[in-house]
Amino acid sequence: PPGPQGPPGLPGPMLPNQDEIMEDLQGKLKMVGTHCLLCDQPPRVATAFHCHLHRNLLVHRRSLQELQPFSSPSDAEQFHQRGQGFNASNGRYTAPVSGFYQLTASLVLSSESQKRPQARQRDSIKASICIESLCQSNSLETVTGVSPAGGVFSILLTGTLYLQVGEYVSILIDNGTGSALTVLQDTLFSGILLGV
Repeated sequence: PPGPQGPPGLPGPMLPNQDEIMEDLQGKLKMVGTHCLLCDQPPRVATAFHCHLHRNLLVHRRSLQELQPFSSPSDAEQFHQRGQGFNASNGRYTAPVSGFYQLTASLVLSSESQKRPQARQRDSIKASICIESLCQSNSLETVTGVSPAGGVFSILLTGTLYLQVGEYVSILIDNGTGSALTVLQDTLFSGILLGV
């Protein structure tokens, strides 16, 4: 069995400038708010958000729906934000600065079983992250078919968009099927400023 611990050894040899290097490093690590006192640089993540849909949302057949509301800042487990810009009540993120934003929507949906044995080709769902709700241009989108048997499925939508200061992005679902579907509250929306 191991015996009792011995006395501590002598400290190792110091580098010639070790005290200065340590003092400089400790000064740079002192942060106030989101800015470094000595390095005078903006934080690495200047603006970002991550939130879940507040409740299940019904999307009627052959209709277009903007996803809202999302979890609010009071629900700390479901909502994270650095900087300002995300409005939980309308599901829109407004760019505080012009730049390239990485945006992600992970949608969890449930569709009812359809009475027809085979889905028609036009029975599809289009999910989009659109700038200013204009999905014809400057948007991220994907189109997927729906199983006639119904059930729960997911859609992942991610990409980079350039937003001007004051422009907003939001998630829109175009239900092109013949039956209603439900967007479940496990759905999340997130974004981060990559650079200007």
